[in-house]
Parts: sequence; structure tokens; C-alpha cells
Amino acid sequence: MNIGLLGGGQLGLMMIEAAQKFDHKVIVLDKDKDCPAAKKCDHFIHASFEDISALNELAKRSETITVETENVPIESLFLLSKFLPVRPSAESVSICQDRIKEKNFLSSIDVPVVKYFEIKNIADFKLIKNTSYPCILKTAQFGYDGRGQIIVNSKEELAKGFDKLNNVPCVLEKKINLTKELSIIIVRNENGIVKNFPIAENKHKNGILDTSFMPAKLSDKVSKAVYSIATRIINSLNYCGVLCVEFFLEKQNLYVNELAPRPHNSGHQTIEASRCSQFEQQIRVATSMELGSTAIKYPAMVQNLMGDLWFDDKDGKSIVEPNWDLFKKPGVFVHLYGKKEPRPGRKMGHVTEIFVG
Repeated sequence: MNIGLLGGGQLGLMMIEAAQKFDHKVIVLDKDKDCPAAKKCDHFIHASFEDISALNELAKRSETITVETENVPIESLFLLSKFLPVRPSAESVSICQDRIKEKNFLSSIDVPVVKYFEIKNIADFKLIKNTSYPCILKTAQFGYDGRGQIIVNSKEELAKGFDKLNNVPCVLEKKINLTKELSIIIVRNENGIVKNFPIAENKHKNGILDTSFMPAKLSDKVSKAVYSIATRIINSLNYCGVLCVEFFLEKQNLYVNELAPRPHNSGHQTIEASRCSQFEQQIRVATSMELGSTAIKYPAMVQNLMGDLWFDDKDGKSIVEPNWDLFKKPGVFVHLYGKKEPRPGRKMGHVTEIFVG
């Protein structure tokens, strides 16, 4: 089957690798001609997501459409959905790509979220009552890996922060004392069948995922709550595809942080540790195949390889290729994304370690 893929980043690269196991062809549309998926896909369309002629070409070459990023114009997804199945749907992605819509949706289905306020303009500051600081101001859209977020400790700092974020629509969240950060990769097909991978525990550094361990060590009560909440969300969205639900755990209180309508960094270990990876599950849903097993064969940990690793410690400017021989150990797997230029804070790859026995 010919699969149209919007986005050519590392997630797209790993989706292509999964698709090739079934002899599917993948057509990628991305504005970056050097993106990781460009060299691996069967056909590459070099254009923006808004380019109508490029979207029409993608539709003509494809039999089904999926995404590797939520930052796709909804109008483009609706256009494609006139001709082909789009999984996940434009409606689902529109909720997940906007924190205001997402928070309001979660609240409407009684999913616990941290106390929040919508801020669309300066006038909305007056509506912020009965809250204490510190809080986190987050842009409603295009925020990832810690981008588009500012900690504010007063109303004065809130005003400055809103201005620093260019006065775009935001949500203001109460900052809580985290016990753990968790996530779960859950998948649902067109027939409403739902499966989930084990819960992962995540550690972040500078707002970016550093390590993720699966399965997380949690009480039965917390685990059951995570499964229940994630299932409620994916069914309420009438979702079709792989969805990541991120959680904050404060003591024994769970709050949903955000949703990612695609495979997620905290599920990369499923490539080696699971019978069927999160990327294969996305391909299975896109092509109307049966869902695979979400059981894991081994506990596993994934660590991101950031661009900082490529820089010589002496001056912080000289690019030096890491010594990959250090990673040649049983049960250790290195994945490099083939990005052209290493930069501090840029995800260049990841390493997975599985724990056998």
C-alpha cells in the first residue's frame, strides 16, 4: 500500500522503517529537503504543508495518510480527508495541537488536569483569580521540548512573559510538585479496538526528555488510573492511530499534562523491547491491518542523544564525532537519525538498553 506521510523528522524515519517490513511504499511531504526521512522514503515531495499542489500530489500518490507531527495545518488534513483516509483524523489533531482546546476537551470528559486559565489577550489577565504562584505560562500551539514555556512568579512576571511569548494565545498552569512524570502509548484502530503499551517513567533535562524507562514502577492504583484515563481519552476522541498521553504524578494525584497524536519519544524502546513497536502499530492502523501485540519482551530504557554530545568540551565549538565503540555492548542499540548538523539541544538519535533476565 502507498502511505502518505506528513512530516519527515525522526519519527517519520522510524515509521518508514516499520512500513518497509510489509513492503509498503511511503511518500513523504516536508519543507526540509535534508530531513531524516528524505533518504529513506520511496518518494519525497519538497514543499510546505500549506502547498495545495503538493498536497494534491501526495493525495494522488497515496492510498492512506498519516502524520508524524501535530504541527500540521488542519485545513491541509481536511483537504486530504476528502480523498483518502486520514489517521489520526483532522478533528483529533486539531484538539491535540492546541493546548486550550486540549485542556477544555479533557475537562469536558472529567479527566484531571492541573488548574489552568486561558489567556488569549491582555484583558484575560483580569480573569485570573484565586491562584497562587509560581505558575507556568505555555503557548497554546507549537510548544515542544520545553519551547514556548516560561515560569512566572507574579502577575508582573506574567505580563512580561506573555509579551516575551509574542502575545500569542497561552494557557497558565499552576506549577505543581512533581513526584514522577509518566506517559503511556495507546493505540486504537478504525474498529474501536484499543491496546496499550506499559507505562513509562520519564526524566527531563532542560525541558527535553532525557531518559525513559518502561515499565514504570507504580502502585496498582496509579497504574489502573493511568490505563483507565488513557482509554477514556482515546475513545472520546474516536481516535485512530497511536496516541501518547503524558501524566504528572503529584504524590498519588494524577493529572494529564498533554496529548501527542503520533508515536512519541518515550516509546522508542518498543522497537527492541516489544513484539510490535509503536511505529509498526501506527502503520498497521494507517493500512487497516490488525493491531499487533503491545506486550514487552524485556524492561528497557531509552536515552536521547543530544547534539551537545558532538561538541568538544574544550571550547564548545569544535564538532567531534562521538566514540560509538563505547556503546557496543550486549543489549544496547544505537539509533542515529542522519541529521545534517548537530546542535546543542537537538535530538540527533537515541540509545536503547534492554534488560534481559
